[in-house]
Amino acid sequence: MNWLYSKWWKWLSVVLLTYVVAGSFFVKLGPGITSVTPVAMYTDTVTTFQITCYHSHFNSDKAGKVQMWFKNQSKYYAPLSFKVTGNETAEASFAVSSLQQDSFKPASIDVVINDELDGTFALRDAITLVKATAVDSSSTGLLTPTEPEVKHNKHQLVCYPYREILYETIRNTFFHVPMWFAMTMLLFASLIASISFLINPQTKYDTVAHQAVVVALLFGVCGYLTGLIWSKYTWYIGVSWGDVIRKLLLEDIKMAAALVAMFFYFAYLIIHSSIEDKTKRAKVAAVYNVFAFVIFILCVFVLPRLTDSMHPGNGGNPAFSKYDLDSTLRMFFYPAVIGWILLGFWILSVCIRLQFIQQKRES
Repeated sequence: MNWLYSKWWKWLSVVLLTYVVAGSFFVKLGPGITSVTPVAMYTDTVTTFQITCYHSHFNSDKAGKVQMWFKNQSKYYAPLSFKVTGNETAEASFAVSSLQQDSFKPASIDVVINDELDGTFALRDAITLVKATAVDSSSTGLLTPTEPEVKHNKHQLVCYPYREILYETIRNTFFHVPMWFAMTMLLFASLIASISFLINPQTKYDTVAHQAVVVALLFGVCGYLTGLIWSKYTWYIGVSWGDVIRKLLLEDIKMAAALVAMFFYFAYLIIHSSIEDKTKRAKVAAVYNVFAFVIFILCVFVLPRLTDSMHPGNGGNPAFSKYDLDSTLRMFFYPAVIGWILLGFWILSVCIRLQFIQQKRES
């Protein structure tokens, strides 16, 4: 337990978290498409679309040739005309013949843009094709797939990935997610301390287990609040806070299960403070802590994967690493996980030291 009082890893946590906080503020969000208007088009009609992008560099010399395609399923189609109208705006014309409309299944079309600097980025389901009830035999096929010409190069920018719904709030990844990692590691440390007490009943093990739960719940509350705020401005824009909480508890199993898991640990604190006999208190708390950790693992890591959840990696949603392999995000995410965990154990070392001093004074 002496390692808790060494300083090198505490300085490491300061360096890592300073690096993460600076990166979360100063690194820009990558290029993406914010809107395409109009959002619907009719067959046998040439439609001109206004495309608005975010942090794109169409007018930069490094961008090179700016290209755009309309995508349906795995097929790409070239626009009838395409023109860059600004650094973040473009205009394109497109048409689908009623003779070709049946090949568009589903009737949603993605917009894909590429240049040498920004790479390839897209807006999924940007346009809905309104199909004709009858085929016009006089219409001619206007579209041919252009897959050989499509580029998929990565951007040359240091930026975070532009993700629909998340947008700029993706920076919360460095705070919300690592806090749950820190909470889990602290609870695991508490479990080890409780098992150690059951094997070798010493007061110090009970102190470590108790204080680890206290610090873990601090991180759990912070993680829950950051998740609550995140969901408000991503999943439930315009919804009142009361409705947000109700929706999360009823519609998102991970948020509800995480709250249940934290309640079990709040019960641990109540048990630990309600028994006067120190030996009996430590023994009962240690046994309860073992079962509480099992329930925590079931609630946070098992149950959400058995049913639908809006969180990535649950209910069929892809895990974060599967749908986003952006190296810039990982440059800050992994240090954030390590930094927050180290900060948690730093706080734990302070709490343990204060508790030992208090126990020494009482004795």
